[in-house]
Amino acid sequence: MAHVFLRPHRALALAALCTAALTSFAAPAHALRVATWNLMRFQSNNVVTPVASRTPAIRTVISAMQPDIVLVEEVNDSGARDSLLNNVFNVLEPGQWAVQWTSLATSGEGGGIFYKPAKVAISNFGTITTGGPRPIIQALCKPVGYNNKAGWFRIYTMHLKAGNPSFTAADSATRRLECSSIRTTLNNVITTNVGTNFILGGDTNFYGDWEGGYQRLTESQASNNGRCTDMLVMPGTWNSNSAYAFNDTQCPQLSPSTSDFSGGGMDDRFDMILSSASMQDGNGLDMRTGSLPGGYGAFGNDGQHFNTDINGGGFNAAVGYTVATAMHDAADHIPVVSNLQLPAKIAASSQIDFGRMIVGANVTSPLNITNVATAPADLLRYTLAAPAGFTAPAGSFSTPTGGGGNTHDIGVVTSAAGALSGTLGVATNDVDSTLKTVKLSAVVLDHAAASLDSVSKVTTGSFDFGVHPAAGFADLPVRVHNAGYNALRSRLQLNTAWLLGGDGHFKVRDAFTPVLLAGTGLTLDVYFDPAFATLDSTYTGTLQVTGADESLPGGAAADTLRVQLQARVTSASTAVGPNTATLRFLPPRPNPFTHSTELAFDLAHEAPVSLAIYDLSGRRVALLADGPLGEGHHVVRWNTQDESGKTVPAGLYFVRFQTPGLTRVARLALLP
Repeated sequence: MAHVFLRPHRALALAALCTAALTSFAAPAHALRVATWNLMRFQSNNVVTPVASRTPAIRTVISAMQPDIVLVEEVNDSGARDSLLNNVFNVLEPGQWAVQWTSLATSGEGGGIFYKPAKVAISNFGTITTGGPRPIIQALCKPVGYNNKAGWFRIYTMHLKAGNPSFTAADSATRRLECSSIRTTLNNVITTNVGTNFILGGDTNFYGDWEGGYQRLTESQASNNGRCTDMLVMPGTWNSNSAYAFNDTQCPQLSPSTSDFSGGGMDDRFDMILSSASMQDGNGLDMRTGSLPGGYGAFGNDGQHFNTDINGGGFNAAVGYTVATAMHDAADHIPVVSNLQLPAKIAASSQIDFGRMIVGANVTSPLNITNVATAPADLLRYTLAAPAGFTAPAGSFSTPTGGGGNTHDIGVVTSAAGALSGTLGVATNDVDSTLKTVKLSAVVLDHAAASLDSVSKVTTGSFDFGVHPAAGFADLPVRVHNAGYNALRSRLQLNTAWLLGGDGHFKVRDAFTPVLLAGTGLTLDVYFDPAFATLDSTYTGTLQVTGADESLPGGAAADTLRVQLQARVTSASTAVGPNTATLRFLPPRPNPFTHSTELAFDLAHEAPVSLAIYDLSGRRVALLADGPLGEGHHVVRWNTQDESGKTVPAGLYFVRFQTPGLTRVARLALLP
């Protein structure tokens, strides 16, 4: 007994075929469904089986089959073409169908392609002469949404010379010549258009795999670009072979009701859809494996009506009795259907902006990658490649269509401050987007630098209010900075400022309010309140200021600033200024000034001295002294130049003198 085999990589158990045949056809969701159907003398002047009498049956079959593309043979005139379009397709789905049709003048026949423009675009429509009675029809089919030819396929419709080789060997020889011409055409077309997929469908009139025409189409040649692949492997003779009953396509009537039907029941596999090997390799655009409803096969053939009517016995396990009866009445052939798998199609964000963060932060952002191709479709396969400054998971990934896809954590390298940007590459098998790009951007900031100086980081200091009678104490401004602030440093969030020690005599002039510092410093006016202070007593305390980075990922607490404070209350007769008569800072002279001013101070002994000029924002303008100086009287002149040697504009400035035991701040007025 002969057997039916699918190709090795698509093998199906016979039991599965039987199970499919016993299940009524229910069309599953599909990306693209292609059918071929010989409608046998479907023409306006046919009085034996008029077009109008067959149209309802054809409409019933099309409704059950739900195709997107139908290759038709023997639709022989424009009136028959229009009847199919207007009374079948556009009745079932109004306005959704179009047709490309041509008259095959040499044979008196016609054929064409009915299709849904919402699903596919058909172009390059024409015919190719084969040397047989009918040329083949050709077209280029572009599924909607696919712009690369790897997602397209060429489609060919054939109707080869009829005739049983057992009686007319010349007919089989003609088919061989036709197929030799078709194969040469396919070899040349696909060689010119490398990588092009193709489908060849129609009524072949083959009686077995030994026919020369079938062998020309499927054999290995010097050029295999146009080699056709059959979804089924069926050794030997097909005609009247019950082992191949599932694949028979002619004739749905046992006893012909008219001369337009050959009769004899279901016993010939004449109609088929062949394809390029690229459409049967399991990748990208592909013919779906398995039997109908989701794969490939003779529509309405349940394998239980061999050599009898397709609706014989009042049943049909594949499509039901009503549809089978319509097939019985519609034409001398039944359709062959192939469900196509479309290539994968990627969807992902085109940009991720991570925003700002601080050195050391652990920051990731999700990237969702989905396969948005219409099901059924190939798996979307891809890899990720992150640019410098960013991270992405390694390895290969895949996701089917119709689901939520995969989510990957894309990270930022935060080891150093910097403005980062780059392009993440997603290498995919999407034929239109083999490299999906995702723009990445982030800003990594250094930690804020809480300081008593605007340029360098100084976290401790001291202020001496001096020795004064109760009414002689002046405010001392304490400047707090975010040292070295620039666009790549976090702002400084000042949270608290409180005073410790001094029996409550040290105070901040205005109530402290948390503030966010960028490049402008904050002045805290600290004063000594002598009320109820004990005369000739020295008071000490500490001003503590706490802060942190601004509220960003990676933020941390800033260093606490500590300023030691000292004041001594005495009677007016014993007041001597600072706590030693030989340590003092004298008022600047002249002040106001235009070109220069002198800054004088006395040291009791050699000591480190810092003498600096600041503008109103707290930015250090000039450093006039920074290091040890000897005992005695010192005079430093400021000639209104900043640290780069440029003359500063007129306005208010501050001078700060600082040495162990004494800190003084004085205002300077530079006139135009």
